[in-house]
Amino acid sequence: MILDKNQLEDIGQRIDFLQIQIGDLKRFNSLDWKTYNADRDIQRNIERLIENVANAAIDICKIILAGEEIEMPNSYKEIILKLGTLGILDDALAIKMANYASLRNFLAHRYLDLKWEKIKNFRDNAQQDFEAFTKKVLEKNRLYS
Repeated sequence: MILDKNQLEDIGQRIDFLQIQIGDLKRFNSLDWKTYNADRDIQRNIERLIENVANAAIDICKIILAGEEIEMPNSYKEIILKLGTLGILDDALAIKMANYASLRNFLAHRYLDLKWEKIKNFRDNAQQDFEAFTKKVLEKNRLYS
């Protein structure tokens, strides 16, 4: 993979942001349905955090695809899955990451009880998934912090 200096810097900035956001996710480790349902500030905070994390990952994938001069897929989910087909991410991780991209839209259109299950899944799994994502991107781009 050959990316220019600006692309590498952009990826590095987004990875730094992603790591901060994932660190913030720890505040919600004990969040339960009752608290989530009752507190609109908490709802907004965790939903915005999910959006931030998904956007950062999508941006990283877009930079990589642009650097490879690969036509940009139509959806965010497809953009992430493309990294799996290119061998940058393994297929299982690409699918997990693509599902997080889909979660952004889901949050805007579902009822709270349905949102909660997906948010809880994000809370419980995103840290390890995004750490694996970051590791793969850094390995493939020879970006080491």
